[in-house]
Amino acid sequence: MRISRLQLAAAVVSLLTLITALVTAGLPAPSYTAGFAPHLVTAGAALAGAVFALVPRLAPLGWAAAVLLLWSAGGVVLDGFRAFFAVTGIPAGDFATVDWPGMAGRALALAATGLVGALILRRTRVPGGPWLGYTAFALGFVYPTAKLYWSFGGEFLRPAVYAEGFPYGELVMLVVGAAGSLALVQGWGRRLPRRLVLAGGWTGAAMLATMGSMSVFGTLAQLLGVTDGPVPLGDASAVIMVSVVYGSWLLFGLAVGGATLAFQRG
Repeated sequence: MRISRLQLAAAVVSLLTLITALVTAGLPAPSYTAGFAPHLVTAGAALAGAVFALVPRLAPLGWAAAVLLLWSAGGVVLDGFRAFFAVTGIPAGDFATVDWPGMAGRALALAATGLVGALILRRTRVPGGPWLGYTAFALGFVYPTAKLYWSFGGEFLRPAVYAEGFPYGELVMLVVGAAGSLALVQGWGRRLPRRLVLAGGWTGAAMLATMGSMSVFGTLAQLLGVTDGPVPLGDASAVIMVSVVYGSWLLFGLAVGGATLAFQRG
């Protein structure tokens, strides 16, 4: 059986992710990584991804590997922001502290997620019609609307300690996300440079899905006692807030990814 370049790339990157997870397992990590995927989960997911890459008929194994690799990549966006402050020297306090070995492992996990996912999706039908893009558009309002509501003093599901001001950044993200989602499904999006739309779609999907998976899977793992994490489990509203508000990022990212794939195939 001939192995394609995509299969080879998925296998190699998965094995690199496995090696990195095992090598960095015993290293100390900053407190901000609490709730991130355990190294053993990453190692197991990477091994499954490598096996699936070489034996693509094992579709269930591939799906399991992709989901767990996505969780393993969770936090890489946060790493990136911290690395920006660490490299530029802009004062940011503890936010300039970076888990460099962990960041490398999470970046590899993200690459492995994309490659294993590409192997899965090339045999997967994406629902036709624009509903994925419009779903992404709607989901993009959840988090910014919640932050806007809290900034005006709303109490429902508001974190116990909340000292943030008006959510300017979140509203900018809302505009960008809403426009990008619509560009994937409306006619005017087809008149934009195709590579620009695809790059924006896949980048947005990766950022949203990894951040969402970090919060959702991290909270589930904390509830099951698998990992420690920052969510106060004794506060029911905090658990619901993470599940609903931050869970919308995961769904938003998956919807953007599906709409981008449909755009790419269209």
